[in-house]
Amino acid sequence: MNPGKKRRDYNDIESILNYRKDIIFREHAAKLDIFQDSIELLFYLTTVLNAGFIDELKTTGQRPDGPKSIIPVLFERNNHNLIAAYKLACIGLNNPAYLNLRTVFEGITQMYLLHLTDREAYIFYKQQLGTLTEDEEKELKNKHHWLRPSRIREVLYTGEKKKLVDDFYILISNAAHPGIKRAMGDFEYREEVTFDVLSILLALASASLASIKDIYSSMIDEEESKDIDNILNRVTQELNGQVMDISPNHPGLKRDKEYS
Repeated sequence: MNPGKKRRDYNDIESILNYRKDIIFREHAAKLDIFQDSIELLFYLTTVLNAGFIDELKTTGQRPDGPKSIIPVLFERNNHNLIAAYKLACIGLNNPAYLNLRTVFEGITQMYLLHLTDREAYIFYKQQLGTLTEDEEKELKNKHHWLRPSRIREVLYTGEKKKLVDDFYILISNAAHPGIKRAMGDFEYREEVTFDVLSILLALASASLASIKDIYSSMIDEEESKDIDNILNRVTQELNGQVMDISPNHPGLKRDKEYS
């Protein structure tokens, strides 16, 4: 060790992050309160869905299979990434928070792809399981362009809404992979950046709730639906109506497809 140079104790490093956390919880209490209520409801809905799948199995002897079987996995993964983004944002580590938020956005669009398409859903499902045949892999590459995030958005959205959704995704991606100058912003607490990341955190938590209401409407009762609507309204008010609607609008999608 270099003489005269003292290694910083981990508790000293933690104290800096806790200092940031105290500021963020004081200055953004309303956003954090809504998010915590959102995440409680999101995790509760995983319990609701699991109970519904068990009831379906007891009644019909069937369980979710094929593409629809991995929608709940994506939903649960999104919950974990939302919490990770929240924990990072609360101590001012905004760039890594955006990495998790980008995954949440992609997860929501993947859930809609599995719910509202046929061939794309099947190919995506087999890709995730690593069970594509040689011909299916060629189809995935040549026809579906590996179902990259941009390709999934082409399938789900059109017109002005596609532009808005694309711009929203680009914003998150650029924040998740900043240049050196922007990355240095994480070294100090910056209130305006924290405001942005917490706003996007709320927007994506509400979008995740909306997606579950869309996809599993038959498994969510009236009270749970009202709870979702209440959170969506609170987020809309907190963000002054600036909430991104990620529900697909492409006319070629299957609108009558619902879990059964």
